[in-house]
Amino acid sequence: MTNTIARAMVDNRVQALGALGRTIEARSIGVEGLVAPNRIAPVVGAQWDGLATPAVAQYRILVNPEPTATGDEANLLARESQCAHLRFVSGRCPTARDELAMSPASARAMKVSVGSRVAVLQRNSSRDNVRRTLLVTGLYDQPRADDFWRGLDITKVTVKTLPRGGGQIQHYEWITAASTFSGPPPPPIVDSTAPRRSTQESPAGVGWAGVETTVGRQLRQGMLTYEKLDRARDAVSASRRDLGAIAGLDVQLTEQVSTVDGQVRGDVDQIRTIAPLLLAQLVLLQVVLVWIVLRALLTQRRSEVALLRLRSPGRPGARRLLVGEMTSPVILALPLGLLLAYALDALGRSTWLEGTAWGGWSWTAAGAALLAAGACAVLLRLMVGRLVRRPVSELLRSVPPRQNRWSLSATEAIVLTLAVGLLVTVATGTLSGAPVLVTPIVMALAVGLIVGGLLVPVGNRVTSRLLRRGRVAALLGVAGLARRPSTRNLILAMTAAGALLTFTTSTMDLGRTNRAEAADAVSGAPVRIIGDDLSGFTEARRVIDVVNRLDPGRQHLAPVVRARSGSSDGPVMLAGEPAAMSRIAYRAGQPDPWALLPRTPPAQGLATVSATWSPPFTTSSFSGPSLAAEDADYVTVGQVPVIPGGEPHLFVTSIQPMLQQASRTTSVTAEIWSDGRDPALISRAQTALRDAGFGEINIDRQSTHRKDLDRSASAYGLQLGLVVAAGSVLVAALVMIAVLSTQAGVRRRDQSALVRAGVGRSILGRARRLETVLTVVPMALGGLVGMLGARLAAPSIPWYTDDPPYPIASDQPPWSSALVALLIGLVLVTVVAAVLRREPSTGSGRRGRDA
Repeated sequence: MTNTIARAMVDNRVQALGALGRTIEARSIGVEGLVAPNRIAPVVGAQWDGLATPAVAQYRILVNPEPTATGDEANLLARESQCAHLRFVSGRCPTARDELAMSPASARAMKVSVGSRVAVLQRNSSRDNVRRTLLVTGLYDQPRADDFWRGLDITKVTVKTLPRGGGQIQHYEWITAASTFSGPPPPPIVDSTAPRRSTQESPAGVGWAGVETTVGRQLRQGMLTYEKLDRARDAVSASRRDLGAIAGLDVQLTEQVSTVDGQVRGDVDQIRTIAPLLLAQLVLLQVVLVWIVLRALLTQRRSEVALLRLRSPGRPGARRLLVGEMTSPVILALPLGLLLAYALDALGRSTWLEGTAWGGWSWTAAGAALLAAGACAVLLRLMVGRLVRRPVSELLRSVPPRQNRWSLSATEAIVLTLAVGLLVTVATGTLSGAPVLVTPIVMALAVGLIVGGLLVPVGNRVTSRLLRRGRVAALLGVAGLARRPSTRNLILAMTAAGALLTFTTSTMDLGRTNRAEAADAVSGAPVRIIGDDLSGFTEARRVIDVVNRLDPGRQHLAPVVRARSGSSDGPVMLAGEPAAMSRIAYRAGQPDPWALLPRTPPAQGLATVSATWSPPFTTSSFSGPSLAAEDADYVTVGQVPVIPGGEPHLFVTSIQPMLQQASRTTSVTAEIWSDGRDPALISRAQTALRDAGFGEINIDRQSTHRKDLDRSASAYGLQLGLVVAAGSVLVAALVMIAVLSTQAGVRRRDQSALVRAGVGRSILGRARRLETVLTVVPMALGGLVGMLGARLAAPSIPWYTDDPPYPIASDQPPWSSALVALLIGLVLVTVVAAVLRREPSTGSGRRGRDA
């Protein structure tokens, strides 16, 4: 399971890169002529085979379509096998020199069609300009699911609007044949005062200046696995060595494998810390189960061991007999356990881990299975040796001697000491991180030992009092548990199972809540539409006009402007309408910062609210960016722990007082925050913001951040608690079956004797029900211990793989989910106990009465 999670972490990291991020690319710009792809291809050569797609070469230049006075620009590119990855709606793919294809959107903007000719000009600083007339041979559409284009949309037309009627600048993506780029570059400029080529066609044999040549490959999803990270790291090293071997060229390597490698190694280190600590507690509970089962089986052979002790071959013969009989189930359990493990792993891969590919045979799992089998064999040999060394008189006793007081064995004393020490270190914060996850099992074992040790002496006192009061049913129920030696083991296992169940349920639920609030804090709102004008011409206040047209009542949208200072550590302004932001923005479990802004600005300046973890300044009054071209004076009127959607040194303020002087166009982004309830409105807002002059539009969704957090190493590690919770209930039921099955013969004899003594069946029925309730009470007690352990350990549990810079995680586990899980576990175990303690058949009862 741990290896599968490691593979899932690699898959998630690679998928999160996107098509462009998965690209391994060698790039060089031809200064003295066209760079042939085969010169830089070794940089992404055979070392990437089996990890990435085949290499694809590309040429690219930036040109200006005529009329060049408009400032329009186009990327002219030729990518190997490009025609096979486009769908032509008209015409054909360009295959000859000076042929061109474009999208229908580009054709409409350019007012051209198939068969038209488009003149383009490449402006150069140190060489003559290049002018070419290209023939439009086709119009294409781009399949959206094809990663061949590495995230590049070659169908859209990017529009940038200039202020004050300055017109529009349009950017296109066009494809051409590779032969269009052939030929020597234009001659260098000798006389800088001489006129450049602008309307005259360049000679046919001349190529272009500064052509960018790239050779790229893409990481295959599912091929770069955790097991292949070492090979991928070696491939990166080989590619960097090949860079230095290329003489006379400036070649750059772009890759994200190093980033993925570092991230995944951190993820796996955390998984391999959290997962064993959680699963080890379930393993410890399974050891208790194996011990109880072996003890039950050996108890049934006590009389046979006594006979072998009295006769030849004596003690060695008894040992050989018992070890030989019980070794076979251990050997048979080895392949069955491995098969069950792989079945559970397949179930997890198909559901929880979203289809992660099977990692193949795991030698680690095989080693763990052999270790478990070896542990069972050692435990069996120790228990058999202890049994055969007992005196014959003790072996022949069916009931152990009466115990009147509680005494601690050396093992029990060690466990209790460790539990007290762990409780103190966790409560004081001395122990933190993943090791605090072992808190419940240690506390539960300590409580189970105490309750089990006190069972007999306390039971003796209770039974004496019940006897004096004549409460026969209660007397029989309490005495039935207190007199049986296996009850102590049952209490120990049930307490541990209940603690694991509630602890893991509480931590899973709290982890889910903390990840949701962390996602809220990062995103700020369900959807944020972020518009940026890279040209620096569009005024940020236009976002208000956009929202006024789309949602004048501010029911679903809120306009926001984010302005930054000139320095990276300077204050950042987030201006919005307080009423709309209080309705749409997240709280992330914190006070609402927008509600703290006063309706009337203070006399000293504009009112602001900042975050305590990173205030813009230590003083209450400061100067910071505003909607005007100059900074404004601000006064801090309040602070909150976290501002959702914020960043370091951010403060929020009302946008209305700044509208009259709003002229800022640089270091500013326009945002529209949405409640996410109307996807069509979000789409219209995105288009309207782009039409308003914000050419770069990005969509930030809370669901994306939440998905990333749910796929983190800490989330996967804590979600393993579901396996532990289910396993603890299963082990509790198996322990109940093992103990009560062993006691079945004794209970039947006791009931027959009581019936012969004249005890009524109604009394016996009440006694059985009371005994059933008392049997599952330790699980409820363990559940309370688990909830207490979750409360103590919560401040130290690693809730996030990368901790946010602000305090967002809650340390108050919810009780409701733990109580529901405990109730379900109690019901299941009670049903098992009730079935195993059901009343014997009528016939046997009648024979008892007749006798």
